[in-house]
Amino acid sequence: MTRRTWFLALALAALAGLAAFVVVGRGEQGDVGAAPAPGSRPVPYGDVPEGLGTPSGEEPGSASSPRLAWGPTEADLAQGVADAAALPLERVAGSVIVARYAGPDATAIASQITDLGLAGAILFGDNVTGVDQVRTTTAQLADAGAADGRTWPVVVAVDQEGGLVQRLGLPFTQFPSFSAAGAAGDETVVREAAEARASELRAAGFTMNFAPVADVTIGPADPTIGSRSAGSAPDAVARIAGAESAGSLDAGILPAVKHFPGHGSVTVDSHAELPVQGASTAELEARDLVPFADAVDTGAPMIMMGHIAVTAWQPGVPASLSAPAYAYLRESLGFTGVAVTDGLDMGGVTAGRAPGQASVEALAAGADLLLTPVDSVAARQAIIDAVGSGTLSRARLDEAAGRVITMMRWQETLASRAQDTTPVGPGTIGSAGSAARALSDAAVTVLTGQCTGSLVGDRIRLVGGGSAVQEAFAAAAERGGLVVAAPGAAADSEVRLVTGTTTALGGDVAVALDVPYVLETSNAPVKIAAYGRDAGTLDTLVAVLRGHQPALGHLPVAVGAYPVGTGC
Repeated sequence: MTRRTWFLALALAALAGLAAFVVVGRGEQGDVGAAPAPGSRPVPYGDVPEGLGTPSGEEPGSASSPRLAWGPTEADLAQGVADAAALPLERVAGSVIVARYAGPDATAIASQITDLGLAGAILFGDNVTGVDQVRTTTAQLADAGAADGRTWPVVVAVDQEGGLVQRLGLPFTQFPSFSAAGAAGDETVVREAAEARASELRAAGFTMNFAPVADVTIGPADPTIGSRSAGSAPDAVARIAGAESAGSLDAGILPAVKHFPGHGSVTVDSHAELPVQGASTAELEARDLVPFADAVDTGAPMIMMGHIAVTAWQPGVPASLSAPAYAYLRESLGFTGVAVTDGLDMGGVTAGRAPGQASVEALAAGADLLLTPVDSVAARQAIIDAVGSGTLSRARLDEAAGRVITMMRWQETLASRAQDTTPVGPGTIGSAGSAARALSDAAVTVLTGQCTGSLVGDRIRLVGGGSAVQEAFAAAAERGGLVVAAPGAAADSEVRLVTGTTTALGGDVAVALDVPYVLETSNAPVKIAAYGRDAGTLDTLVAVLRGHQPALGHLPVAVGAYPVGTGC
């Protein structure tokens, strides 16, 4: 519930002459069932499925059981917390942990899910060898949860953002970076692309994707987020992140809006050490927090807490472990969903802490779901010990686990609804190429050069980018009827492919494949931002170079003298 809604409700109650006014809403940090009043927040991600009654069979969103902004009812949440409270301490302590494991064999982690009651696991690149192996692994993890008697799905997660952060390679469809979504600026295209990607994930057995990135980037001084951000304009980032979340939910995959309170305006990488955010709360509210406030208002089910120390809230303490940070999220923004930490194995949070310590601190501060502790077994034991010693209350642990249980039941409902309307199967994997291409078609941006007609001659010479990128571009050129001259052969135009590690100087056309900032130093007469290296992006690029289609995108960030919005 926002402050505006709260005061409006209070005024209406006074006018009605009520002797007492009870806010069914935010409550104090840690209150079970804290939720907006009915109708105070929209739920834009599709209609609420019929028949999603509360455990007692009440109508969804009824007066006796108001609906939370992100979908379930207060009664659903109360049931989740009750189910958590009924678990032995040893199992509820595991039910808030999402583990990371090594290698493609998931036998050991599946056993931990069953034996220790872990919430689930996340797959990284080293866990993946192919489509069949992924589907076998996700089924193994799901079965491990069913084997322990739980009545809600296992967290089977992945980071599949697009661009440089895609843990699942081909034949899963590869998408451009999220900056392409910002360059496109078209919420429909972004939502459809997100739904197509999430449909592939659902077909592969996943339940959760840690995207979208809602960080507002400050530009070249941002060393971590870069092309993972939709841009530098807070309102635009909010719109695009919202569309991405909506598309994921349309396909039955839970999104996680990250990295609260915003990683795009700090100059230290939290994977290595703790960034310090020195901006005031008012400054954050005008920039970094805008997309997160919008995510709360529009019904995001999950927000990821970043390892970023906000001086104005709690100096020296990562937001992921900071009670004031969670209080701001819950009380000032009115968030009622699941707060998940960023990876607890990252340098920004591990320094100076014993195994399991960060997990206890995060839960005590207000986290609900703990992502990748350094040692999941040690983290679980630390939680058990903390409850035993009184450092962590059982009520706080049950609240966290109850939110996770409620969210995973809601995911099951969303996935079932998606399967009814848009069935998926093994053949769905790799089928999202047209959606990826549509996103690239809307994103590729011409900074300088003519907006119509061919930008190159019939034969081009490729330079820069590295051999793998050149090979991928050459394949796209062949598909698009553009001739790439052999090394040393004559050519009409030189196209320079620029990444973060290659020079932008020289050539007739300079193409930025990652962040567009590299074009600032280019002396090429034609400068293009492509935002990706995937097949769809390269096909769009070839079509634009040949003049077969217009470049529709606009810069989501400033590039030197070229302001946000530059494009044809």
